[in-house]
Amino acid sequence: MEKKEISILAYIPVLHEGYRRFFEKHKDAKKLFLLGTDVTQTFRQLAKDIRALPPELIADSIRAWKIFDSVEIVDAKALEGFAGRKPTLIMPDEDIMHELQEKYFPKAGVSFDSIFLRWDKHKSFENKPVEADQKISGEEFDKKIITLLRKEADKSPDFWRQIGAAVFRDGKAILTAYNAAVPDQYMPYIEGDPRSDFHKGVNVELSTSFHAEARLIAEAAQKGICLEGVEMYATTFPCPPCAKLIAYSGVKKLYYADGYGVLDGERILKDRGVEIIFVETKPAN
Repeated sequence: MEKKEISILAYIPVLHEGYRRFFEKHKDAKKLFLLGTDVTQTFRQLAKDIRALPPELIADSIRAWKIFDSVEIVDAKALEGFAGRKPTLIMPDEDIMHELQEKYFPKAGVSFDSIFLRWDKHKSFENKPVEADQKISGEEFDKKIITLLRKEADKSPDFWRQIGAAVFRDGKAILTAYNAAVPDQYMPYIEGDPRSDFHKGVNVELSTSFHAEARLIAEAAQKGICLEGVEMYATTFPCPPCAKLIAYSGVKKLYYADGYGVLDGERILKDRGVEIIFVETKPAN
């Protein structure tokens, strides 16, 4: 039985170590197909990608690596030809690659590799387990604080999610907050909530809600409270904007009990030396 030829099809705007590892991982692939400009320009997000080098330059550079037997740039017409050939393709697990497969060669043998090469819509909204620096299971003080903050979170009128958070120094609470809409916490019930117009995880910035972690940092600034070296407790792992505020506010330890990391929140916190600690508690009834 004749062995099927394996090829890689990908959008490669720039070259970095991730792509080299991607190629090394799939040494059986003899051909590399790069998306041509006429294909990438049909995607609004790619047309705005100012990093993107001309595919001809990318192709010349990869040829110099001498990894593949051939490196070709494919246009829309060439993609249509894939349907008849039914090739065995390896593609990055990115939103545009799924769209291209469904449009041009839905019946071809395709394997999607989840390796991270660039931010796309799917990865931007993806929930990822947080790699905490340590897990607390026996510290009764931490469990008690999370339990109390869950009660604080119950005060939130936000029907999407209730969050409680607090800042501690030397074991004493400095500030406590929960998430609520501004300027009036009941405005979503009067005017409607803009979050109702979007799917979960989409356009998260379009909200009238003032997040608990952001409220803590804003209140500290208003009162002239220095947050350098403090500990923050939150019932749920912070969203990316709040994670950035925490990372650059001086907080040194972040305790959380629920939730996932989204986008670059975890990376930013760790880059700024914030220790992330998971508090293992029984979920609230």
